[in-house]
Amino acid sequence: SFLDEIVNNRKITAPGIILDELRKEIQKALRQKGKEDETRDGMDMALCTIDIGKRILKFSGAYNNLLLFRGRELTEYRADRMPVGIGVDMQKSFTTQSVDFCKNDMIYIFSDGYADQFGGADGKKFKYQGFKEILSYISILPLPDQKKSLESEFLKWKGSNPQTDDVLVMGVRLW
Repeated sequence: SFLDEIVNNRKITAPGIILDELRKEIQKALRQKGKEDETRDGMDMALCTIDIGKRILKFSGAYNNLLLFRGRELTEYRADRMPVGIGVDMQKSFTTQSVDFCKNDMIYIFSDGYADQFGGADGKKFKYQGFKEILSYISILPLPDQKKSLESEFLKWKGSNPQTDDVLVMGVRLW
């Protein structure tokens, strides 16, 4: 895969540079030059590297943010507003953010599928704010309980509506 080639063969470890290189590979594979009539395929993603010894997390995102909870206190690290692939700012480099972390901090990276799910009494989207509120509540729980809570809340919200999109929520308790 492109990611394997970039990280393991080229030995690139800075998340922003990894996303820059991934964008180049995707543009090359899809023959994207930025012209009006060509495919605009790409992807949103979040990428982290963690240095346990130095207690530093490095993050870069293509539309997908990183959420860090220290207890129930939330710090949100904003992603760059561009995809991996063709986008408005295709020549702009992705940024890498350095985050000092503490033992038991909880981080989350995720797709937009949870927040974009239609449901509830009015058939509306769950929304990003509601998603962050759930994470705030469950972030102090053990990971298996967090998973159960996220699944239960999602299914309750979705009800009989079809699932709108892929749903990925990845949580990591830092040690």
